[in-house]
Amino acid sequence: MNRARRRLLLAILALIGLGGLTVVANQAGLDILGPGKVDHIRLAAYDGDVGALEWIARDKGFFRKVGLEVDMKAYPSGNAAMEALRAGEVDIATAADLVVAKRSFTEPDLRILADICRYWNKGLVARRDRNILVPGDLRGKRIGVPATSSAEHNLMVFLALQGLSMRDVTIVDLAPKPLVEAVTAGQIDAAIVWQPHVTAIEKALGANAVRLMDGGTEAHLLLVTREAEIAPRADAIRKLLKGLILAEQWVRANPDQAKATLAERFALDPAYLDILWPRMQLAVSLPQEILAAMEAEARWLAQADTKGTRPTFADTIHPEPLRAVKPDAVGIFTR
Repeated sequence: MNRARRRLLLAILALIGLGGLTVVANQAGLDILGPGKVDHIRLAAYDGDVGALEWIARDKGFFRKVGLEVDMKAYPSGNAAMEALRAGEVDIATAADLVVAKRSFTEPDLRILADICRYWNKGLVARRDRNILVPGDLRGKRIGVPATSSAEHNLMVFLALQGLSMRDVTIVDLAPKPLVEAVTAGQIDAAIVWQPHVTAIEKALGANAVRLMDGGTEAHLLLVTREAEIAPRADAIRKLLKGLILAEQWVRANPDQAKATLAERFALDPAYLDILWPRMQLAVSLPQEILAAMEAEARWLAQADTKGTRPTFADTIHPEPLRAVKPDAVGIFTR
């Protein structure tokens, strides 16, 4: 009889605890327990350090906690992820703001749901043996850069700050890995690209490397979908955001574990992560800076004869799902 009473008491206490946790979760707007039906969504995720929240949310089970099954596919670049979205292979993709700005010229139905990482990861590295010690020495030099990328936009801004222009240098269009090989072999005099390729160049050149720019302008890894996908997947999109927010909270509470998780997942040197960590903010938000950055990028893209019609980015931002989940994360003003 005593054993039966103890079992009953334990069951009551468990229910009380479960109810209390549910109340706390619901007050936070996250519905961690009792999510009801399980929704499904296909996500094209950037397979790199600044895409950490997506992978942490999956690997730590945060998507499952909010009742979402995510079919995650890894892509080496935002362009590749956005191409998968265009082809209908996924429902949502992640890509840098410049990639989204460029595609918006010809894909006006793109919609930005959130920013999941703000980062400063560009670097301009030159060869010392080409008599390049300061930015002004770049005049007349061959600079490798992936064409019409955030790195090229950073180069344009950087040169302008030095009193130079793109016409003062010779641009060599190279993808990141061939770019590392080209500057190492001396086929080009300098290179501007994003991490971890910047570190790879410096390691290959050793004492012959001269870092002229470190960090670059602020970039945003955006969560993007198509307008037609929003209504039929409204619940799944909100759950996706909730899972990412749980990942954000876990990273904030466990920075050392988060760095170790990233190092293991992406095979990164812990020393490299120590350098990168203060230059990336893993958080789910919609800051006003997105609009300002994309408008500036659109002006540059228009000058570069980008095909299509220049978009109105206030119409591209779709804040309602994030506002429903975490209102204070929306700091953007749209029409």
